[in-house]
Amino acid sequence: MLVKRARGLWVIAMLSMSTAPTAFAKTPACKSLKGAKGDAAQKLLAALHPYACCDGTIAECLKAPKVCRLVVRLADNVCRRVDKGQSEKEIRRVLSRRARSMVAAGKRASIDLKDVPPAGDENSPVTLVEVACARCPFCAKITPALHKQVVSGRLKGKVKLYFRSFPIRDHKYSKEAGLGFVAARRMGKFWPFLLHAYEHFDAFSPEKQRPWARFAGMDCKRFAEVMSDDGTRKLLVASKKEGLRNRVKATPTFFIDGQRYVGELKVEELVDVLEEAYERKKGLLFR
Repeated sequence: MLVKRARGLWVIAMLSMSTAPTAFAKTPACKSLKGAKGDAAQKLLAALHPYACCDGTIAECLKAPKVCRLVVRLADNVCRRVDKGQSEKEIRRVLSRRARSMVAAGKRASIDLKDVPPAGDENSPVTLVEVACARCPFCAKITPALHKQVVSGRLKGKVKLYFRSFPIRDHKYSKEAGLGFVAARRMGKFWPFLLHAYEHFDAFSPEKQRPWARFAGMDCKRFAEVMSDDGTRKLLVASKKEGLRNRVKATPTFFIDGQRYVGELKVEELVDVLEEAYERKKGLLFR
C-alpha cells in the first residue's frame, strides 16, 4: 500500500510539473518563484500584454516559436516585482508608465547638445539626457550610478549620457552650484567635477567649489573667473529655459532619444529600459 501510495504521489507531482507554464523556464526571475508568489506571477503574465513585438499576453508570447526579448524582459520585470511583494495594481501601473515611455507619441523634446560632453562612448546608439539640478539630493545618487553603467557597466557601448542643468529655486545654492557645473563644462572637466561634487554633496558650500575644481584638474583662479563670467550665466539660463520648454518641472527628468521617460526612477529599471531601447535600435528584439 505504501508503495502504491508513493507511486500515486509521484504521478501527481509529475502531472503538476508538466502543466507548469513554460514561461517560467525562459525567465530567470520567474523560475525561482514558488507557491503563492508563483501563482500571482502566472496570473499577471496571463493577463498582461507587451506593448510591442507580440499581440498575445506575455504568457502566450513566451510560448511562441520565436520569442521577443522584450517579452522576456517584461516577464522578468513582473516576477521581480511579485517577489518583492508589490501588488498587482502597483505592477500594472509601473508597466503602464514604462509603455508610455517606450512607445513614441507626440513631438520629441528639442535638446541642444552642442558642446555638451557625453559620458560613455559617444558612438553609442542610444542617447540618454538627464535634466537635473546640481543641488538635487536624488540626482546626486542616481547620476553617478548611471555614469558608471554607461562607462563600465551593462550600458557600455549602448548608451551615452548627457547632463543638462536645471537649477531648482527651492534647492539652496542651486544657482551657484549650477554655475560651477557650467564652468567645469566650459573648461573641459565637467564629469570629473560633477562626480566629485555629487560625492561630497552634503559638504557643499559655494567656497568649496574652488578646491573641488583643483581636484578635477582645473586651475582654481581660472575656474573662479569662468564661473563668474557672463557667458557662463547665460548658458545656465539657456539650459533652464530649455528644460521649461520641454515641460520639465522636477529633477531628475530623463529623455531617451528625445522621448520623455515617465517610468520608475530606479537605476535597475532605467538600465533595463535602456537595454530595451538599444535592442530596438539595433533590431535585436527577437532572439
